[in-house]
Amino acid sequence: MDIRRNTPLNLGLYGLATLGTIAGEVTGSHVVTYVCKPLMLVILSSWFFFNSRRVGDRFTLLVQAGLFFSLVGDIALMFQHVDDFNFLIGLGAFMIAQLCYAMGFFQNITDIGMARTNMIAAVIAVGMVAYGYFFASRLIRVVEDPIAIPVGVYAASITLMSVAAAFRLGRTFPRSFALVLIGALFFVLSDSLLAVDRFMEPLSHSKWSVMVTYAIAQVLIAAGALEHVLDPEEIRRKAALRS
Repeated sequence: MDIRRNTPLNLGLYGLATLGTIAGEVTGSHVVTYVCKPLMLVILSSWFFFNSRRVGDRFTLLVQAGLFFSLVGDIALMFQHVDDFNFLIGLGAFMIAQLCYAMGFFQNITDIGMARTNMIAAVIAVGMVAYGYFFASRLIRVVEDPIAIPVGVYAASITLMSVAAAFRLGRTFPRSFALVLIGALFFVLSDSLLAVDRFMEPLSHSKWSVMVTYAIAQVLIAAGALEHVLDPEEIRRKAALRS
């Protein structure tokens, strides 16, 4: 058995790294955070890579890129207490990660073809756009001028990612759609909690709630992407296209 592809083992280690990160944040132990936080995305990225490489395509490369830039963002945000500029670096890295995820999800859509839009997907997308617009509008009013534009651009990128996840409905397998969409919504929730805590009002639970929702988001997106590419029907379809 290849331990690099073993799902229970890798997701168990991912969970332990998440718990370690939360413990480091809650206790204020930077050393624990420095070890465990990067380890989360290293484990998840490795598990995703070794499970998807035999069916690698543009979609899996974009998801892998999203995981990589998320890792860069995590590392930058770990050092925001040293220099506030690291917050902007982290924001930029996560914005690129969101765009990579969005492009990957749109790749799913174009692979199947632009069929008639599903009304359920449209309703979800409209809801996410509305939430993104009103939350970002409120947020921009309270942040300082130098970072108002980056924050607004980031809000647009994560909204685009969630909209792309919604429009996968009917163009991928139900389990893959559900996992990715729920993951995208958890990502929005995590970033919303982080924004409220940093710019609006301190949240007593932010040291663990931001990380829990973020960890759930990343693992669901990665797992949902694997559900898409490893489904036997999808593998047969790709083989037929190559022949």
